[in-house]
Amino acid sequence: MIQRDSLARHTLDTLPFNIAVIDDDGTILFTNQAWDEFAGVGPNERGELVGVNYFESMDTEGDEYAARALDGLIAVSDGDREVFTLEYPCHSPSQKRWFLMRAAPLPDHDEGSVVVAHIDITQRKLAELRARDQRRELEHLVSRIDGLIQDVMEAVLQANSRDEIEQTVCDRLFSVDPYVCAWVGQVDLRTDRFVPTTTACEAYPEDVSLPLDSDDPAVRAAETGEARIIQDTTEVDLSEVHRTTLLDDPGALACFPLVYGDTKYGVLTVAATETDAFDERELAVLNVLARAASTAINAVEGRRILTTDSVVEMEVTLGDEGLFFSEFAREFDCTMTYEGSLYEDDGSVTMLFVVDGADSEQIVSAASDRGDIRSVTNVSQGEDGGVVEFTVDEPPVVSALAERGVETTSITASGNGVRITLEMPASADPRAVIEQLTDRYPSTNLVARHERERREQTKQELVADIEERLTSRQELALQKAYLGGFFDWPRNISGEDLAESMDISPSTYHQHLRAAERKVLASLFDSEV
Repeated sequence: MIQRDSLARHTLDTLPFNIAVIDDDGTILFTNQAWDEFAGVGPNERGELVGVNYFESMDTEGDEYAARALDGLIAVSDGDREVFTLEYPCHSPSQKRWFLMRAAPLPDHDEGSVVVAHIDITQRKLAELRARDQRRELEHLVSRIDGLIQDVMEAVLQANSRDEIEQTVCDRLFSVDPYVCAWVGQVDLRTDRFVPTTTACEAYPEDVSLPLDSDDPAVRAAETGEARIIQDTTEVDLSEVHRTTLLDDPGALACFPLVYGDTKYGVLTVAATETDAFDERELAVLNVLARAASTAINAVEGRRILTTDSVVEMEVTLGDEGLFFSEFAREFDCTMTYEGSLYEDDGSVTMLFVVDGADSEQIVSAASDRGDIRSVTNVSQGEDGGVVEFTVDEPPVVSALAERGVETTSITASGNGVRITLEMPASADPRAVIEQLTDRYPSTNLVARHERERREQTKQELVADIEERLTSRQELALQKAYLGGFFDWPRNISGEDLAESMDISPSTYHQHLRAAERKVLASLFDSEV
C-alpha cells in the first residue's frame, strides 16, 4: 500500500520523526527518510532496511528499554493494546539523546501490522533535567541555610551579648560547605582601622587590621553600607586576611554590612574556596541572615542599657539642626523640656514636652504648619506655659540614640540651643555614640562625661518614698478608695460614701484623694512635688 502511494511516502519523508512499518513478525516493510538517516543509510541505499527483522535487532538481554519496547510492540501487533509509548535514552559517545517510541496498529486492510515512530525529545529531557537539578540545588540550599536562620532567631531570644550573636552566625556559616571562613569586622575609631571582632575559620592571620582607605571589599562594605560580592578572587588584588582565609586558593567572597537603621555594627564576610560559589538565591538568603543578625545585635544592645549596673552618663549640646523643639524654644524665647515618648500602634511616636515661658497655644499653632510633625495637641495650659505633645514619624535625637542602645534621660531646649543627657552601658564605646550623633547632627558637642552606678529603686524604697510624701489623711483617703473599690469599673463605692466614712465633706475628701494620687505619680515618675 505505502510503496504504491508516492504522495504518502513523500509526506512521511518530510516529517522529522523516525517512522517504520512492520508486519506481525517484526519484519520492516517501510522506513521514511529520517529513519534511514538515523540508521546511517545514505540516499542511494534507500530501502536497504526493508526486510530486516526489527524484533531480532533488539538487544533484549542487555537493554531493559529494548525488552519493554519488544513487549509493547508485540502487544500492539496482537491487538492487546491500542497504543504503546516508551521514553528511553539513546546516548552516543559524544552526545546525550532521548527518544519517545510510539506504536499504533494499522487497519486490517492495510499491508503491515504496526507503525512505529521514534521522536527526538532530547531538548525536553534536558530542560527537565535542568529543572530537576535546579530544584535539587534549591532544596540543598534551603536545607543548608534554613538551619542558619533558625540559629540566628534563637540567638535573638537567648544571647546575652553581641559577641554571642556574632559567634553563632560565624560558627554556623563555617560549618557549611564550601565556606571556609566567616568573620565579623568593624571600624575601630581609636585606631581608624578595620579590625576583626569574631572569626570562625580554618586559618586566620593574627593581629590583622585594614586601613580605612583601602579597596578591600569588607572595608568598602563598611563604608558604603552595601554588600560587596567577588565571585572570582583571582580577578582582584586581595589583602593578606583574605588570602589566608581562602588558604591561598581561588574562591569567592561575600561581604554584608551589619546595619540596623542608621547604626552600623560591622561587616559579615563569608569566604568560599570555589569560584562563583554564591548564586542569586544564596546571596539573597545570606543577606537576610545578615539583617537578622543586625536586628539581634540591636535588640541585645538595647537590652543592655536596661540591665547594666554601671553606666556612662554624658551631656551633649546641639544647635538647631532642624529640631522642631529647638526652633520653637528660640522663636518663642522659652524652655522646652522633654518628658518622654509614647510609641503608637501605627509606628508613630508621641513626644511630650513641658513648655515654660511661652503660651503653649502659640507653639501648637506653629507646629501645625510643619511637615515633620504629624499632629500636635495642647494637653494643658497655664499662665506662662503648658504641656504639649507632638506626634512624629521618628523622634529626633531619641531614635538615633536608641538604635545604639543608648537611653535619652533628658532634653532641654532653650534659646541657647539643646542640652541632652544620655546613658549607656559602661562597656559601650562613647566615642562611637558621639561619632554617630555627629554624623546626623554636625553641631554635636560633648560637654560632660562620667561613670556611675545605676541605682534602681526597689519596691520597698518606692513604698517608703510614697509614705513619706503623703500625709496621714491623704494616705487614709487613698487606702479607703483602693480597698473600697473606688478605682474599679463599675465603681463599688462613691466618693460621697468614702467622705462619709471619714466624717468629712465630699469636696475635702476629693482634695485629699487627688493630692495623694499626684504624690504617688510624682514618686513613680521622679518629679518634684
